Amino acid sequence: MDTVSPAATPLALDGHPASNRILGGLMASAMLGGLGQLIGLTVGALLIKDLLHTTTWIGIGNASMQIGTALGAWQLSRLMARTDHRRAGLVIGYAIGLVGGVMIGYGARWHSLPLALAGLVLFGVANTANQQARFAAADAVTDVRRARAVGIVVWLSTVGVVIGPKLSEPAGRLFRHLGFPELGGPFVVGGLVFILAGIVCWAVLRPDPMQIGRELRPVAVDAPKPIIDVRACLARPAVRLAIGSLVAGQVVMVGIMSITSVHLRGHGYTLGGVGTVISGHVLGMYGPAPISGWLVDRVGRLPVIAGGNLLMALSGLYAALARPESHGSMIAALFLLGLGWNANFVAGSTLVTDAVSAAERPRIQGIADSSTFFT
Repeated sequence: MDTVSPAATPLALDGHPASNRILGGLMASAMLGGLGQLIGLTVGALLIKDLLHTTTWIGIGNASMQIGTALGAWQLSRLMARTDHRRAGLVIGYAIGLVGGVMIGYGARWHSLPLALAGLVLFGVANTANQQARFAAADAVTDVRRARAVGIVVWLSTVGVVIGPKLSEPAGRLFRHLGFPELGGPFVVGGLVFILAGIVCWAVLRPDPMQIGRELRPVAVDAPKPIIDVRACLARPAVRLAIGSLVAGQVVMVGIMSITSVHLRGHGYTLGGVGTVISGHVLGMYGPAPISGWLVDRVGRLPVIAGGNLLMALSGLYAALARPESHGSMIAALFLLGLGWNANFVAGSTLVTDAVSAAERPRIQGIADSSTFFT
């Protein structure tokens, strides 16, 4: 006869004693990961323009990072599902980002576009780890705290992603003394910050968030490990809606942000001025996450998804009509874009987690992120 472990039952009601410490570690790694990403991302399009001497193909830099993030989501989620552990996958993702940052730096130094693009793909894998941290947070808490846990980890990225663009200029100057061009140095610094995020994950995520999740949501102790039918999971309406909303939000956000730095540079903005506008955007992307999480838990997943998409539509119109020379208008338009993306992202991430079982989550969450970034 199947039995449930009695020791696990109180935890399902009261939470796990390690939950807050695990959330703290995930918040710290998210902050560092966001910092590493945005130090480099701010100058990505400018680096491609410098290597190609044209603005026609500036999107290939961002596309390369998105491909790396999508491939990383696919492979790291498979690793997590196979091992039943989040920690190793997060650490590996951040370590790959360090390798990518160094490759981009040397691609800029040697004026090698193929090397820089290959490095951008690897740099994007570190973003996978940063994105997957929100799912680890969802594992580590009770179901009633899930959206707020996702929101708080996304929110801690705010510190890193707002500061990151402002550090691009000093990072470029610092590494120029070591022989790297101003647009290559920020990626090397970003890679070094990624490895700090990996060290935090390795040191703090004990026990593993997936282990905590199993204790909070006990199953029969002698139940066999279920076989995951990915196709059946993806056929569920809630899963399709969640992935569709994440894809739509990412397409709108990346489509606008891929050209923002070059657009502003063409209107006379300094590198610091570009960083200020992008800081405003990423503040909107991550800053309201705790509020989004609270709204998702109180109002529901679908209303917040709908509201987020409406905000992104309005931001696109505002950005198109705003005068580029107006710092205030550009910051407001891109902040609104980030705000809509945030609401959509937190609600969609929570919905995809709700729609599948604990055993199915790593694979389906990985497919959700892969679909989002490939698109």
